[in-house]
Amino acid sequence: MTTKQPTIINTHHSDQSSTTRQWLAAFAWILLLMPVLAYGLVWQYYAVNIPKWDDHALRAFLFYSDQESTLTGKIYQLFRQHNEHRIVYDRIITTLDYWLFGKLNYVHLMLIGNLSLVGLLAIFMAVLRRSNLILNGKSVLYALPIALLLFNLSQWENMFWGMASLQNFSVVLWVIAAFYFLSYTNQWKLAFVAGVLATLTSGNGLMVWPIGFVLIALRLTNYLSVTKSRFYGPLVGWLVGAGIVISLYFTGFQKPGGIEYVKPGVVDLLKGWFAVVGAAAEALPIGSPLRNSILLGGLMILTTLSIVVWSFMANRFILVQQVRALLTPKPFGYQTRLALPSITLFFWSCAGFILGTAAVVAWARTGFGIDLLITSRYKMYSLTGLSLLYLYVVVQLTDRAGRWWLFVSIIGGLAIAGLSYSSFLDETIWWRHWLTTNQFNWTHPHNRPVFSSDSVSQRYNPATPAFYDTTLPTIYGPARQPVVDLSVTKLPSGFSIQNTTLPPQGLGDAGNYVLARSLKRTYLFPVWQNQHSITTTRFEPINLFTTGFKADLFSGELAKGMYQLFVLTVSTNKTYKLYPTNQTIVSAGPAVAVAPKNW
Repeated sequence: MTTKQPTIINTHHSDQSSTTRQWLAAFAWILLLMPVLAYGLVWQYYAVNIPKWDDHALRAFLFYSDQESTLTGKIYQLFRQHNEHRIVYDRIITTLDYWLFGKLNYVHLMLIGNLSLVGLLAIFMAVLRRSNLILNGKSVLYALPIALLLFNLSQWENMFWGMASLQNFSVVLWVIAAFYFLSYTNQWKLAFVAGVLATLTSGNGLMVWPIGFVLIALRLTNYLSVTKSRFYGPLVGWLVGAGIVISLYFTGFQKPGGIEYVKPGVVDLLKGWFAVVGAAAEALPIGSPLRNSILLGGLMILTTLSIVVWSFMANRFILVQQVRALLTPKPFGYQTRLALPSITLFFWSCAGFILGTAAVVAWARTGFGIDLLITSRYKMYSLTGLSLLYLYVVVQLTDRAGRWWLFVSIIGGLAIAGLSYSSFLDETIWWRHWLTTNQFNWTHPHNRPVFSSDSVSQRYNPATPAFYDTTLPTIYGPARQPVVDLSVTKLPSGFSIQNTTLPPQGLGDAGNYVLARSLKRTYLFPVWQNQHSITTTRFEPINLFTTGFKADLFSGELAKGMYQLFVLTVSTNKTYKLYPTNQTIVSAGPAVAVAPKNW
């Protein structure tokens, strides 16, 4: 007689495996959050509550809105044209911030705008999850290359500019969100809401409507019930809604005055298009930044168009069937078994938006100088384009090939992110110095240490504390330090200034500043500190800068008169020194003619 032995389950081994998986998942989340955290810490360190250029329009909006006594007047101010855009979203956030805090704070606007990048990362992660690459948080590492591409200092201009942050980051979020809803769900109404937000954020948000219409048409044949009313409902709803939104957008629209577009030639336009798409390559420390951007952009466009053509050919039979189903709806309850892959629809739509926006930017800006096309404010489209290419390829590859593509993409993302913090640190520092010195020049219009501000600024956005508050005696006092050499070159627009001897002071407000003093008033100006090559800094920011600096003083920023030039140094331990230079300049003052504005 045999006795059946009990089955023994090794729960210890099972528990160990589960614990290991949990630790690996936690580690993957930590890696994913690291570029986001680094980005946030740098932003927090350099962000300052001082308006720049169009930021003043948001403060003016609050003022003009308060002057309106009727609801229609307030609505007009909300939808009023700003250059070629309807920045309703920016104005809504501005209004909410003012209501909540009693004053307008541009750092809050930057925060909301930068959080759009978090939303964009979440959408890309949702695509990865629907492709089974992210499942229960176990493979969140597949989103790391996207986080590295989106969250780095290449975005410095939008990062630290309240209005631009809200506009340039948010419009991409709303458009990509609309395409996600249309590609992966039947929630076309949510996509419509996202499309409206995109349109009310920036002019290029209008692209969501024609692209979205095509997406809905391709997705309609996948609906379970296709009676004529339900079949055409989303299509007609989107078309009618788009017509209303676009009509309202262009009601009373006027071409912004004072802007003379310089039409580029075909070759220059093509180079400009490539430059916008490949602008992420500016961070590379070798070769010409513009040439690198054009080469990368050309490669990205060629790759994107090749994927579109390949996927179109691979799905041509499905497309034919869907077009037939669209033209001849089937009886109630019919369900097609042929459907375009959602990732294909998502890629086509996002690629159309990115390449289309880049083409518009190239057409409008190439004539003013192709170098302008790789500036930070346009890099969002290059970095999002790289993220999209990575996403599509990793979804299409097999598990083994996908892991290799993930590894290569992480290395590439680390390179771009790491190099960006060295390549654009000088511009980030200069940006903060430019804002703080501009505030000084606005609020100290006399040649004595007396603060001055208009009533509108005091009501909506008072001056923020700055480094110079504790050094006014030095700024307005005599120069007690030895004379330093300063070379001054007269330019048509102002003056170019150089120094080769003064050492760098730090990475924050500490640094060298040019001070111009006349009998009537005193100005402060930021400088570009001289740098070592990026390859010699070894990713240590403190090693990036060396002795000497350059600065540009524009006549339009100086009142008419003769000015003595000094150098103010601010050290990290908050000691201040004023150096004479024995140099003087004569400014003709700002030009009388001012380009008209529609805000």
